[in-house]
Amino acid sequence: MVQAMDDDDLIICILCGLGSEFDPIVAALNARDMFPPLERVIGKLCDFEIRLQGTRTSQSSVAFYTNKNRFHARSQGSHNARRRSGGY
Repeated sequence: MVQAMDDDDLIICILCGLGSEFDPIVAALNARDMFPPLERVIGKLCDFEIRLQGTRTSQSSVAFYTNKNRFHARSQGSHNARRRSGGY
């Protein structure tokens, strides 16, 4: 007869199968004396994945926005410096 896995063993298997991007939540769950119920662990992992996806999307947007502003600020600074020094 095959025994069913208990929830803690199943949680350990799930955590071991996650990629390195999940390391923060895996470390937090492993730091506890006892795992939360399986349903709660799955919910936390889903929430964490949603945050990861949002972070990836916002990082690319922020990088583009920052680069655009950085270029704009430099061009204004160069332009103002030329005005003050009597260039043009």
